[in-house]
Amino acid sequence: MPSVGLGTYRIRDQDTLDACILEALRSGYRLIDTATVYRNEVMIGNSLKKIFEQNLVPGLTRQDLFITSKLAPKDQGYGACYKAVLNSISNLQLDYIDLYLIHWPGTAKLKLPDPQNATNRMESWHALEDLYHARKLRAIGVSNYTLPHLTQLVERPRRNHHSFDNNHAHDVPSTHTTDPSSLSHPHGARTMVIPHVHQFELHPRLFQRDLVEYCQAHRIQVQAYSSLGEGRLIVRSKLVDDKRASLDIMSDLIQTYFSAPMQGNVQGVIDTDIKDEDTGMDMDLDAFLLVAEDEDPAEYAQKAAKILLRWGLQHGAVVIPKSSQPARIRSNIDLFSFEIEPSDMSALDAYSIEGERTRYCWDPTDVC
Repeated sequence: MPSVGLGTYRIRDQDTLDACILEALRSGYRLIDTATVYRNEVMIGNSLKKIFEQNLVPGLTRQDLFITSKLAPKDQGYGACYKAVLNSISNLQLDYIDLYLIHWPGTAKLKLPDPQNATNRMESWHALEDLYHARKLRAIGVSNYTLPHLTQLVERPRRNHHSFDNNHAHDVPSTHTTDPSSLSHPHGARTMVIPHVHQFELHPRLFQRDLVEYCQAHRIQVQAYSSLGEGRLIVRSKLVDDKRASLDIMSDLIQTYFSAPMQGNVQGVIDTDIKDEDTGMDMDLDAFLLVAEDEDPAEYAQKAAKILLRWGLQHGAVVIPKSSQPARIRSNIDLFSFEIEPSDMSALDAYSIEGERTRYCWDPTDVC
């Protein structure tokens, strides 16, 4: 499984996706992350088809790629999940998906405390197990599960668990076809599977150490999303002690690890889709930014992003930064020319204080 991937959340324009995916693949990305709720699977499929048919990335084959999609909360339950997976495969114009995740532990329209949420997601997992054994999915996992959600799944009575070997992630044939009637009943005998991957929000303001350590202990690959805090962690706030904005240590870290100016044009590389959490509306970036007089805000953002992504990598996580800007796409995968010192890793970890942790995305805490 590649350690860095391209996120595609909120990118729904075909031309933009074409440009982003082509730039990413030419820059060395091989992992592309999408989801049913992103409403861009069809467009991603179109982009990939065009790239292969026109040989826009010479030598690239389907087997080189690692495509991830996710189950929408409305499709929880065995039958709905099964159909949703096949629909995603069709939308992406693929024979199989490399990784498929249950996007959210709850079910659409159910209240968070409703115990049916637990029943539904377990039935969805049974469907993923069957599709995994049918070789329509090469790996399966979960997203946004809390530690109780994950332990409920991993520590259920089971036999013949499969664990994920990233070195053999592409050994599964892609030509197998599946007749739904041939699959085992959700309550029938099956070889059970531990999640191969758990994707959840992870950044210095929300370092879920217990969840990371549990995944590592059970050989579950951690995948971080919102590594940049929905963009807020790579800009500096005009508000004093803004606990939702950039880290006050960041300027010092940038000076330590990037003392020389960034190479190439970094103008205009700050994505402008920073959202207000309460309203969901785009925020005025100029009103949000504060940088020193001699500090270019685009360069600050690009360097801060690299540090945050590198922090995730050094905690063993796969990172999937999203950008629609070519310069940022190239920069976000250039994470292996430096290493954050242990003392600086500890300083970044320390921003995740119990009772003061910041979520920029979904909070699954109260889902039964």
